[in-house]
Amino acid sequence: MRKRYMLPLASAFLAMWACGGEDDGSTVAQPQDTIEQKVIESIQAALGPDVDLDSLKAANPGYVDSVRAAVSLALNFETTATSSDAQAGMEQTSSSLSSAETALSSADGATPAEPASSGDNPASSGGNPASSGEVSSPASSGDAPVAGSSSSSERGHHHHSSSSSGPATNPASSSVDVPPTSTPSTQASSDFVEDHRSECQIGDIPTSVNNAKLPDPFKGLDGKRISTKAEWKCRREEIAAMYEKIMFGTKPRNPEKVEGSFSGNKLKVSVTDKGKTISFSVSISGGGTKDNPKPGIIGFASFGGCGSLGASTNGLGVAMISFNPDDVAPENGGGSFFQLYSGSDAGTAIAWAWGISRVIDALEKTPEAGIDVHHLGVTGCSRHGKGSLIAGAFDERIALVIPQESGSGGASLWRSIAQVNKQKGTQFVQGLASAGTEGRWMKSSFKNYDGKETTLPFDQHMLTAMVAPRALLVLDNQSFDWLGEIPSNYCGNATLEVFKALGIEDNYTYAQKGGHDHCSLPQDHYDEVKAYVNAFLNESGTTKGKVESFSSVAKWNKSEWIDWDTPTLK
Repeated sequence: MRKRYMLPLASAFLAMWACGGEDDGSTVAQPQDTIEQKVIESIQAALGPDVDLDSLKAANPGYVDSVRAAVSLALNFETTATSSDAQAGMEQTSSSLSSAETALSSADGATPAEPASSGDNPASSGGNPASSGEVSSPASSGDAPVAGSSSSSERGHHHHSSSSSGPATNPASSSVDVPPTSTPSTQASSDFVEDHRSECQIGDIPTSVNNAKLPDPFKGLDGKRISTKAEWKCRREEIAAMYEKIMFGTKPRNPEKVEGSFSGNKLKVSVTDKGKTISFSVSISGGGTKDNPKPGIIGFASFGGCGSLGASTNGLGVAMISFNPDDVAPENGGGSFFQLYSGSDAGTAIAWAWGISRVIDALEKTPEAGIDVHHLGVTGCSRHGKGSLIAGAFDERIALVIPQESGSGGASLWRSIAQVNKQKGTQFVQGLASAGTEGRWMKSSFKNYDGKETTLPFDQHMLTAMVAPRALLVLDNQSFDWLGEIPSNYCGNATLEVFKALGIEDNYTYAQKGGHDHCSLPQDHYDEVKAYVNAFLNESGTTKGKVESFSSVAKWNKSEWIDWDTPTLK
């Protein structure tokens, strides 16, 4: 495993030797600051541009010293040497590289840490850098950070060596385990993807169960419970596949081509697939530049704005990206998504999620838009609260998900909705049949589960759990019966169990307050929004996760709804 670091290092050193400065016929001693800069460049070339150099130096001083020696040799080698001298120089360089490899074995058994782009990214990959022993293959999305840490690497931020050039195109695999790619930087790049479906084998999906309690999010389709964070990656994909088959319809993956063009404040997104091309645009305000991009929040164009977070994001230095879902899939039918995928079983909600994923693809390819794609949030309210939750659940490149007042079909339990309505003797909270037909949000067949909610193989605590280990801030309004004060509260409590299992409670907050208009964020929520935006998009400050409600009627009794133990995933 150690040898895989030597080839990129050798390439970097030989490139410096072959492409050095102009020849003056003599060897020139290089200034120390030049050598140190080249040391940094060489290590970054091998381990990724975001490698934590301080940690690497502390853990592997022999490795860094050997790199420094080889760099010094490469910089000071006489570039006008004869071919025989050049061969000797290459042998010297090779010898220095061998010394560096020896240092890998001798430096207290340590190896170079995985690049920060892999280890610092629980929001996408969740991996933690290896500090001793053999360097492992890239961490899975389940390797979440430790809760309560103030470091950015443990808050679930998106750090990667490079962004992918477009939608994921990994070949399908029949095995959960994927062999490592050739270099750490390649591994980190391939981990910044929409999802990991191609890496996971999805078993038979049941369409009916008999379970009045909430289904176990940790129990796989094979009947076995997961026990490690690494296994969460494919368990998450199983949950997603269940939702696609039963509730939302299929989210198309890997379109043939996605392009972006930026002019004024508009990003035009063009998608080609199955021999057709469609396009739509989003507007960007407060963006950065190609050389100094800013984090961004993709907001559903609710009520003419960009989400419904109001003034809570003022002064935070993040761009607002306004996405109009009607440009992709209007609720009255038609739209560019269904032009591209005629005959699709998708509801409008998963079509909106598809559109947001294509916006991210286009942003990756259009740096002049000035958006840091590794620090993106998504938000929306009401039906767009559902949309933002689904978009965030189905695209792992989104670092922060803020659904607001999402109601039935969003962050609210179907089983509890049915219970409340039965107790009230009326449709007090929007029921499954109503939500399953309004706005064409869901598959047309989903309405058939009305009155049979206990047969669903999932409930909405599993949709919110799909965001983990990334950051999730759920904002609810208890003043509107239709939104389901109790079912939403219970979903908030049940969701916490997954974040607990992953050891990342501080990546999750559920906040429920009343006394304000629908989709009008009260100032009581501003502190939560600011804390989460700063921590997960700006990488400043920390969060303290919580489940908070001022409800006088929602009395969460865990044993009433949960008959499974919450594991501590290793």
